[in-house]
Amino acid sequence: MIPWSAAVHRGGYRRVVAVTSAQSGKTDSMLDIIGARLDQRPAPILYVGPTKEFLTDQFEPRLMALLDEADTLANKVVRGRRMKKTLKHVAGVRLRLAHAGSSTALKSDPAALALIDEYDEMMANVKGQGDVLGLVEARGETYADFVTAITSTPARGLVEIEPEEASGLEFWARSAPEDLESPIWKLWQEGTRHHWAWPCRHCEEFFIPRFKQLRWPDRATPAQAKQAATLECPRCGGQHSEADKAWMNARGTMVAPGQRVELKDDAPRVNGAPADSSTLSMWTSGLCSPFVTWGQRAETYLTALQSGDHDRIQTAMNAGFGECYAMTASGDVPDWQEIMERRQPYRSGDVPAGGLRLVMGVDVQKFSLVYVIRAFGARGTSWLIDNGQLYGPTEDDDVWSALADLMLTPVGGMQIEKVFIDSGFRPDKPELGNEHKVYEFCRRYSWLCAPTKGKDIQSPPYRVSKIEVKPDGKKALYSIDLVTLSTDFFKSLVMSRIRTPADQPGAFHVHEAVSEDYCKQLTSEARVVVEGKPVWVKRSRNNHFLDCEALCAAIGYTLNVQRIPEGVERKTALEAAVPDGHDPTQVTAPEPDRSKAPPPASRSSPGHGGSGALRGRFARHGSRLNG
Repeated sequence: MIPWSAAVHRGGYRRVVAVTSAQSGKTDSMLDIIGARLDQRPAPILYVGPTKEFLTDQFEPRLMALLDEADTLANKVVRGRRMKKTLKHVAGVRLRLAHAGSSTALKSDPAALALIDEYDEMMANVKGQGDVLGLVEARGETYADFVTAITSTPARGLVEIEPEEASGLEFWARSAPEDLESPIWKLWQEGTRHHWAWPCRHCEEFFIPRFKQLRWPDRATPAQAKQAATLECPRCGGQHSEADKAWMNARGTMVAPGQRVELKDDAPRVNGAPADSSTLSMWTSGLCSPFVTWGQRAETYLTALQSGDHDRIQTAMNAGFGECYAMTASGDVPDWQEIMERRQPYRSGDVPAGGLRLVMGVDVQKFSLVYVIRAFGARGTSWLIDNGQLYGPTEDDDVWSALADLMLTPVGGMQIEKVFIDSGFRPDKPELGNEHKVYEFCRRYSWLCAPTKGKDIQSPPYRVSKIEVKPDGKKALYSIDLVTLSTDFFKSLVMSRIRTPADQPGAFHVHEAVSEDYCKQLTSEARVVVEGKPVWVKRSRNNHFLDCEALCAAIGYTLNVQRIPEGVERKTALEAAVPDGHDPTQVTAPEPDRSKAPPPASRSSPGHGGSGALRGRFARHGSRLNG
């Protein structure tokens, strides 16, 4: 914590933010800052702790020990009646101690220096007076050199690693605010984003230590991991023991994105300038702590992991390593880059020759419809054909008309065979008597569309029931199929296919122009087991394309795409025009089933009902789920 303390003393920044693990000397650093300021440049100081108990039982006794033992401060302390637990007078200035729940104390005195300890533990709103940071920084308006020093271990949040080619370092990337529950991490990423970096003892290249670099033997018990834990250099793969930590810390330094660092004359040399910001922010891994060994960190983590208690796992990650926790420690989720690496040389909107069955999944939001179009082929191999979002209030008709146009328009020379639309979100208000928009739309296009509902666990993974009445209680002229799907089964199926090698049956392919947003949404959830029950935990808010892909997987399952034999490919329009006799492997469109005629065209929206021939093309598919 020395670089953080030095930065506070040095000044030049309005905020100095430090994120690190427990037992890394945060509170001791704050005491050093207070003592140095009172000794060298006396000015009013405000210290804010997370709770009243922490303030009076832990911090105040340590503060008094400092004031009593420091020769230059002991005789500057005003004692007697003026000395209180939460108010000290030292060197002619006030030193106020407050806690997050005391709005009066936070607003009482002006200060030239404010220190906030364990920020993530504090209340989001102090008795309706505003957030803690806002109240504290209002105390410094009369001091031109006012600075707020903030420190904490982080809480939950999805934070990814961002390699920087120029420096060779792997920095924490900026996360979307909605992906973070940790207040301190939000503050940290608003600043310069300095990271504590070490030189490797083997290659002497600098790297940023993280939990993922900690190594222990496979199937090791917590006790065995404690004895055998090592740290791997991500640059050369060299292994470091606990004995190397002191050497690396002595030559470590803070480095920010845009900067380079090298070992020169056995000392770090940083080149370049950090981002321009009024906040100096620093992150230090718990692996750097001189007070706790790597083995102890590994033991604590494995013990928590074996318990299956996600609160304990989170504590091990937050307090042990100073890293955000996304509840995926025991979950299995690919990196979004893995999906990008699956790009194939075909364009969006084109259907590769192996694509035989074209399906569509739609996720309903308040102001948009999110969709994915996917083609399935032999043994369940599939290709992303198109994905996107149709914007407009889903309680209105316009966006649904756009969906009808989209699903009825041929794609790559093929017609979409089946559409599943998630009906979990209700865009209208049932209490007003309006029919559910999803049901209304699917009833209009019942030969092509089916509404779905998700259920966490279900056996079999999909079930079909009939909806005979409308939400207002009136009997519908004709029924529609409601498909209930096992969320766990079909999302697991998607993840399994993503992990299937590209040259193997059942592989999951994407086109050459696939977006980063699509890939990130497919990895937005992780499967974890809580109390013996699988739970899909959101790593980020936007998971719509994952939901759509799960719907596509469900359609593929109902169509038995995994049973399509190898070697079957679709004929192009030109090939189909050349008579070549009967080919038993050729996939052809089914003949219209006149016995299962769709509803009269008059019940379709004008301009979106499709021709009678097109309806006949899909009449048989509309009943596949039942038979």
